[in-house]
Amino acid sequence: MSSPISHELHPTAQKILAAATKVLTERGYAGMTLQAIAAEAQVNKSGVWYYFGGKQQLVLALLENIVIRQTGVLGSKPPSNATLAERVDLVMGSVEHLEDRARRFVAFYELLTHASRDSNLHEHLKTFYQDWYDWATEVFSPALAGSEMGGEHAATVAQFASLLLDGIFMQTIIAAPGFDFEAAWEHARVALTHLIATTVPAGEPVSPRDP
Repeated sequence: MSSPISHELHPTAQKILAAATKVLTERGYAGMTLQAIAAEAQVNKSGVWYYFGGKQQLVLALLENIVIRQTGVLGSKPPSNATLAERVDLVMGSVEHLEDRARRFVAFYELLTHASRDSNLHEHLKTFYQDWYDWATEVFSPALAGSEMGGEHAATVAQFASLLLDGIFMQTIIAAPGFDFEAAWEHARVALTHLIATTVPAGEPVSPRDP
């Protein structure tokens, strides 16, 4: 049965989500059984069914939790007078939190393969990404108001920012010798800032931070 209590509010449901993320990261999707999650969360397996109604519903909640809630960024709006640098940094996130974000991306990556084979999960994943694109577009749009393509270009830049971040987190998972994710993040931030700043005609009020 499904629970009438929202998993967004109930501490036991949050405990189950945290346990599922840990199991997913350490054992992969195949190892993320309801029994393993219940044991990690120290709850009865029926509790997982009570709050989430089964594994697929739990996976959907995990996607939402990892992609939206744990970032603490998606949906945040910059001040109307925010500089270009402040807008870029809001979308890119803080370098101090990169390691934590990379750990979450490990769990997210484990879900990607399964989501690509499950049409329902795939649709939810596309919705999450579209929501991120729309939010980043809204953040960037004022900085690109003076460009010829305006909002259309802001949407393209938002998608490019997603590619940059996904690429950095993927490299962090691979952990190739010599890869410096802090340097990669800084270069990505500079590249994104430069892309926007050089798109707006000279004289427009954008304020990129010096790299």
